[in-house]
Amino acid sequence: MPELPLEIWKNRIENEIKSLKSLNVIDTNSIIQSDNSVKFLINLKALGFIMGTFKEGIDIVPQKDHQIHLELNRAFPYPGGIRFSWQSNIFHPNIHPVKVPSPYESGTGYICLNILKKWSRLTDLETTVKALQKLVVNPNPDDPLKYDICSEAAKFFKQNTMEDLKKEFNIEEDLEEEKDDIVIID
Repeated sequence: MPELPLEIWKNRIENEIKSLKSLNVIDTNSIIQSDNSVKFLINLKALGFIMGTFKEGIDIVPQKDHQIHLELNRAFPYPGGIRFSWQSNIFHPNIHPVKVPSPYESGTGYICLNILKKWSRLTDLETTVKALQKLVVNPNPDDPLKYDICSEAAKFFKQNTMEDLKKEFNIEEDLEEEKDDIVIID
């Protein structure tokens, strides 16, 4: 894998972290930096759902706070230089969290998002975090990950739209939705 010269890499990392701080999504206490890698947590705000008990017939509850572990190594910003892992519980067809509720399999943290699969040296973390927020509020039940909990989430979201769920749970507004349009082209 190609690598940037060390000083250029460090400047790129510093700029990426600064950008995430401006979005107010980075947990600065979680930053672990060495000469060859940087690890930290991203605290994402987006309307998603977790499994639980709320009303008769509904076994999910709204969840607006999510956590993602991010690791950047010396190959960053090139493909293979970045690793995202979804840490917090979430009921979603396209996210297999590390914390999967019983009786399901253990979690992988895998996130199915084209921008992560088709990473390029021009992709930045700010755009990626915004795309992750959009993924949470726009699950794609037609292309679930091949895990039991993701398949169950796909079935659920085919029968229940996010708009219907907002009404069901009396959720009036979206969380400070970004006005930026993010276009991801396959």
